[in-house]
Amino acid sequence: MRIKSFIKYIPIVLLAFSFASCTKVINLDLPTGEALPYVDAWITDQSGVQTIKFLKATNYLSSNDAVPVSDAQISVTDITAGKTYAFSYQNGAYTYDAGSKSIGVRGHLYKLNIAWSGQQFEATDTLKRNTTIDSLTSEYKKAENGDKEGDYVKLWAHDVTGAVDYYWIRTYLNGSLDYHVSDMLSADGTFNDDGLSDGYAFIPPFRDGVTAGDHPYQKGDQVKVLIRSLSRDSWKFMQQVLDQLANDGLFSKVMHNVPTNIKNLQSDSKLKVYGWFGTTAEISQSVTVHD
Repeated sequence: MRIKSFIKYIPIVLLAFSFASCTKVINLDLPTGEALPYVDAWITDQSGVQTIKFLKATNYLSSNDAVPVSDAQISVTDITAGKTYAFSYQNGAYTYDAGSKSIGVRGHLYKLNIAWSGQQFEATDTLKRNTTIDSLTSEYKKAENGDKEGDYVKLWAHDVTGAVDYYWIRTYLNGSLDYHVSDMLSADGTFNDDGLSDGYAFIPPFRDGVTAGDHPYQKGDQVKVLIRSLSRDSWKFMQQVLDQLANDGLFSKVMHNVPTNIKNLQSDSKLKVYGWFGTTAEISQSVTVHD
């Protein structure tokens, strides 16, 4: 019986050995792909400088930074108010200083215009309303169920009533983006935009999601939670972006360019600009962690 059992497991052992012993490094001479132009443009309802980045992507395997496109003319038009803001290029980006005022107004429709390489590109988005943050609370916890000992911050907020609202939640630690916590996308404080949770409190995955169980906060940490409102199209775009960023492992999907809302007005042209033009209302709240 012992010999039969041993023989039974030989194929499994050989299979495991084949995975462990047949690794070979192959250096591929891949052709240099086309440097695709793309835009990172988010207009907010905050005062001060608004920034639009127009870049050319480098090769996927390259360690070089994306190269700025400096010879475009870029403007943003508030279609609702009939105002146009011309952005100027400096230090690798296009900017407009609104001073103590803001370009973004909730409920207004905006259009991005790019004149580049003899062609015109446009995109539109509506700046949506936002919720308010009721409070941020901090609680010290001992290690439990895989979570480490430390301080856990919770986000308390309610969805705005009357329509489906889309939110982008980001967490900052001591003035910088907290990379231990993932960006979160919510519809009406939940995961689905079916309207069934209109006006209710944000569910626990979002309430608790501003703290990483493997990296809780420590006494003295400054934690800031930022909620950005999104149009439905921008929300769907961000879902695809976050899916791509988390796309790894044995069963990962083939990577692809996320669809863009930037259109070339010359319909017969093959020149494309990738990226996204979005508008957002921002609200935030901060808390200092105390044991």
